[in-house]
Order: sequence, then C-alpha cells, then structure tokens
Amino acid sequence: MPTGPSRRHVLGGALGLGALGALTACGQGTSTSSATTLNVWGGVPPESGPGALVEAFEAAHPEYTVVYTRFINDDRGNLKLDTALQGGVDIDVYFTYSMESMALRAGSGLALDVTDRIEAAPELAPFLDTEAPKAYWQDGQVSALATTREPNMVVANLDRLEAAGLELPTEWTVEEFVETARILTTDGAHGCYSMPDVPRIGLGPNFWFTPDGDSNFSEPLFLEHFTRSRDLISDGVLFPWTEVLARQLEAYQQNAFISEEFALWVTAPFSLRYLYDATNYPHEFRAAAAPIPTSDTGSWNTGVFGNFVMINPKSTKHDLAWQFVRFWITEGSQFMAPGGKIPTLQNVDTDQMLDSLLGPEAEDWFDVESFRRVLFDDDPELFVDTNLTAFPEITLAVEQQRDVCWIGERSPEDAIASIDAQATAAIERYGRRN
Repeated sequence: MPTGPSRRHVLGGALGLGALGALTACGQGTSTSSATTLNVWGGVPPESGPGALVEAFEAAHPEYTVVYTRFINDDRGNLKLDTALQGGVDIDVYFTYSMESMALRAGSGLALDVTDRIEAAPELAPFLDTEAPKAYWQDGQVSALATTREPNMVVANLDRLEAAGLELPTEWTVEEFVETARILTTDGAHGCYSMPDVPRIGLGPNFWFTPDGDSNFSEPLFLEHFTRSRDLISDGVLFPWTEVLARQLEAYQQNAFISEEFALWVTAPFSLRYLYDATNYPHEFRAAAAPIPTSDTGSWNTGVFGNFVMINPKSTKHDLAWQFVRFWITEGSQFMAPGGKIPTLQNVDTDQMLDSLLGPEAEDWFDVESFRRVLFDDDPELFVDTNLTAFPEITLAVEQQRDVCWIGERSPEDAIASIDAQATAAIERYGRRN
C-alpha cells in the first residue's frame, strides 16, 4: 500500500523556502473557547456555502456553536493561517488548497491522523483508496480529506466557435486543440489563454518525479510543452506572457475571457460564476464546455481532488472536530454547491450541481448539456499528488523558469535544464522518496 511521503520529505521542501521556521509545531494544545464551540478556518466566503453549512450543522446539533473564519486563499492569507497555527490560535479545523501549503502543514505535524476514524465510518470508505487516492496520505496515515472534485475543462466562446464554422468537440487530441486555437486566432484576439498542461495529461500524478523519486524533468514532454507554448505565444495563438505578468492575469483570467481577448479557456468549475454574472462581468456571448484534450501518452484530466479539510492536532476537541468534518463531507456538501464545489463523494444530484454552477438563467449563458457531459457524464480522471518532496522549491523553480522562457529571455532547453538541476538538488537535499 502506498504510504505517502514521510514528514521529513515534505518538511524539507518547506524549510527550503525559509518559511517553515514559522511552522514548527511548537505550540501547545490550547483552547480559549468553550468545549462546545468549534473554530473553523476556510478560504471560501461564508455566503458561498460555509455559512449555510454551519447553520445546518448547528440546527442538527444545537448544543454546539461553530465559528467560521474566512482567510483569503493567497500567499498573504495562507501566511496568516500558518502563523495562527504556529502561534497557538484557537483553531480546530482548517482548509488547505494548494499542495505547497499541504507540504508545509502536513510536514510540520499540523494535521491529525484520522485514519482510524475513517475506517469506522463506512460512508467514507472511498477515502481509504490508495490506488486512486482522494485523501492525502503521509507515513501510511490519512492527514487530510479532499472535500471537492475539480475537473478541468476547455470553456469555449460558443459564438466565436460557430462564427468560425467549428463544432464543439466532445473528444479531441492536443494537436486538434492547437489547430482549433489557430483557427480562432484573429487580428484582435488570441485563440487561447494557455495550453493545457500536456505533461500532466500524459504522466498523471507525481509527474515531477520518476518511479525512483528522482527529478523527472528530463522526460521529453516537459521540454516539448515549454517549446510549443513559447512558439504559440510568438505566433499570437496564445496570450502574450508579458501581458499575463504585467496584468497579473494568472489570478484574473476571467476578465480577459469576458472581454473576448481569447476564445478558449482551460479552467475549472469555480470560474463559471463569472460567466452568469452579467452585472459585474457584462458580455454577450454564450459559453460551452469541451473536454481536456488527450495525447499519445495519456488522458489525465489535469484536474484534482482538492479543498482539503484538516484537523489541528493541537485542538482539544478532536471528537467534535471530526463530527463537523464528517458532516461537511456527507450531508453538508449540498450547501457548498452554490460556490461551485462538486463534492468528492458525488453525493449531490447532478441537476442540482448544474443549477448551482451555471446560475438561475443558465440557458442564456451556457450550452448546459455540454457542461453536464464534460463535468459529470464523462467521469474525468482526477488525481492527488502523493509525493511532495521539496514541493514548494520545485514549484518556485517551475514558475520562475516558465516565466523567463515564455517572455523570451531564456530558451526552453535552458529553462528545463535549470528546473531539472534545481529539482535534483532539492530532492537530494531533503531525501529521495519513491
């Protein structure tokens, strides 16, 4: 059975960024609130689901009170949560959204082992699956549960697709995706924001590592991806990366899609809320969904099981915390649907999920059946990375080299070689894992 990385492996990656000093689990188990009050920190605004979920929990268990604190899920917000956890702030349950933060927190002993509790709850049996994991495993123990499934998709500007005489693909290859993006490229607009993550499509989970735990960046798919993306940027098919950086579009891609600066958008369901909000994001076109294209080497969707819920081991209310976590994942998941959160256990009716994802006037803005097909009927293949050795350091190296490559300051060969060297050094420094 895969056991997941040891604490040393993920701890090492975090230490490499100099951030772990603030996260060593030195705080004591303390609580400033009553034994019947649970403190939960999450990144989703209360009005997008957590507020109603908390109300439902309190209605079912009137003897308890839940205080939900929202943190902004960005670098500053996560640092605030990390500092609070380290400083002994009264937090019983919290959420982790990125695998960099997972490496930091799980590797620092800030996640309670809940394996026994899952084994005692038959409805949570899917979280014990180690072949297709839906939880984060470490040292053979479950320390975090994914509350959502987040398949990726290609959202297309349907009006531009039809104007170009193209049909909406129900299956396609990476080469067909590129050809479609070329056709949709005009003097005033790009075909696509960026390429799908082709190495991930081909290699699936833990794609940065060889089976022996070494750096995998000598795998040709990585160089091919950097090279093709840079060429397509030069051709005007993909969005100029200089503008992406100058306008911080990695965080605000929806603005450029709404203003029709590109026609194809590789994204996740949470982005759909912008497309039916005509007041704040006015536009005229309808959108449709196509699947992530496949390659000769694989058909991974590139989406993940995510939004991990974790129990603070320093909490003095482990039983109550677990009761709340169990409620969130089971009957409580219906309340997260309005925020675009598709539950891991798929225990919310598909029509209800589509109503939540596509808004009250769905037919005005979407080809509804295409989203039903791509997000639900096709059953896209998702994953959880289980090898997080030096994960924050490797993430930083990938992002830095991607940026300098795609703005034309470094060749794809040199960029990939630099990533490989940095990843190899980091893995050696913190211990190889396979």
